[in-house]
Amino acid sequence: MSWRLPGWASHSKVLTLGKGADADNPGARQLVIERVARYCWAYDERQPKLLGDCFTTDGIWEGNVLDKVPIGPFNSRDSIVAWLDGFWPHQHDQRRHMLLNNLVESLSADSATTLSYLLLMSSDGAQSKIECTGFYRCELRNEGDAWRIARMTACFDAPFWPGALEQLSD
Repeated sequence: MSWRLPGWASHSKVLTLGKGADADNPGARQLVIERVARYCWAYDERQPKLLGDCFTTDGIWEGNVLDKVPIGPFNSRDSIVAWLDGFWPHQHDQRRHMLLNNLVESLSADSATTLSYLLLMSSDGAQSKIECTGFYRCELRNEGDAWRIARMTACFDAPFWPGALEQLSD
């Protein structure tokens, strides 16, 4: 491997871990973390309307594998939902996106930034397995009626689709 695996996100400047937001406004802290969790539930339950409601209309979804294989960006709520919805016909298993070690890195009345570990599991009805690990960095915006994701950066520690491994060795 030609890249640094432990700490790859910090070394490649994909992630900057700060001191975190002040402890003020615990209600808003919970709502921003819950919005990212709702994204996971909506994706896993294949509910495009609920998935779309997680994003601002001008939202951005982007990702990468080990900062070597870029995914996206997909700009606008509609293009994000269309792209994510396009994965469903290829996934014949039940996915479970689990968020762990949720942090609120910044929080104001209008915006927030969160970090969450991702543990992606799948089940084919006979057995469950780990598909991938990684993390989400989300920038959220308070739109008055709800907090929504303005930018989601999904970073994966390994490829989880056919052909991605070959992209890493290029």
